[in-house]
Amino acid sequence: MTSVATRVLLRSALRARPSHPLLLRGGGSASPAAASLADPSVLAIWGGSDGGGVRRFGRKAARMGHHLEKADELAHRGSRADAKEKRGKKKGRKGSDESGGGATPSPTGEDAVPEMEEDESEAKFDGGEDDEGASLPDPDDVRARMRKVIAAMEESFRAVRGAEPTPELFESIQVEAYGSRAPLSSVAQVVIVGPNRATLTCYDPGTADDVRDAVRDAGMNFNPQVEEGGVVVVPIPKVSMETRERLARQIGKAAESGRQRVRRIRRAAQDVVKMGKDGKLSGVGEDEAFRAGKDIDAVTEEAIATLNEVVEKKQEAIMAV
Repeated sequence: MTSVATRVLLRSALRARPSHPLLLRGGGSASPAAASLADPSVLAIWGGSDGGGVRRFGRKAARMGHHLEKADELAHRGSRADAKEKRGKKKGRKGSDESGGGATPSPTGEDAVPEMEEDESEAKFDGGEDDEGASLPDPDDVRARMRKVIAAMEESFRAVRGAEPTPELFESIQVEAYGSRAPLSSVAQVVIVGPNRATLTCYDPGTADDVRDAVRDAGMNFNPQVEEGGVVVVPIPKVSMETRERLARQIGKAAESGRQRVRRIRRAAQDVVKMGKDGKLSGVGEDEAFRAGKDIDAVTEEAIATLNEVVEKKQEAIMAV
């Protein structure tokens, strides 16, 4: 009888039917674990071989209780695993929200390097069989495009402060004044009066509040205050070594983006040169195309060297003690 009852219990538990009652002496339902703990000499089930009723297992009740616990664990293993998985996903989403999607959050203000503005036409040159009057790229034009990339990179570096603040720190700030936006330098004079303090003297004292708001909302963690006479005082917190090291790394990444843009310009120009070498440009000889290609490569090397010099200078300024 014991083996029959065990099989019934296991079969019922594996079918995950928690409504299938296990009864204690005196009536009432409970889980298998609760039943065995309440009275180890009495366990009961419905659905026995004789049509149902109370079953006593005596000394084997403890073993039966163990079987029932195992059966309950097997029956609910799937649901427990699902619940654990859901908790893990929820925790993952919470961590993702706190850290910006699981990736390193993009810093702002003094902890960030602004993105460079890109010109989609910088790597486009006239050339091809269908272009009337197509010619080889002018090395001077290629140089000008590459210098424009370097200038954009330098401009993005201006808002990144080094060990010591400079007036350039405020050059990227736009002020809402007189119904339009204007560079801060056009409405106020910036003076660095110490390593942790700057003053912005407004040409029109009436714009002092606008200047203060623009500096406060520039994302640089500044808390400017307006003083008498249209002077805005900006306390500048000291940049930690950890922050400066992070900024130096970001400068390096921005530099690589600039190099890629320079190389794209070169590649686009050399594609047109190749057409000239292949005789696909009207009136362009192979020797002329070959010389143009060499000139473009020389211009590219010059631009990369200039870019590297700008980056190294900025990184040294950031890390200076």
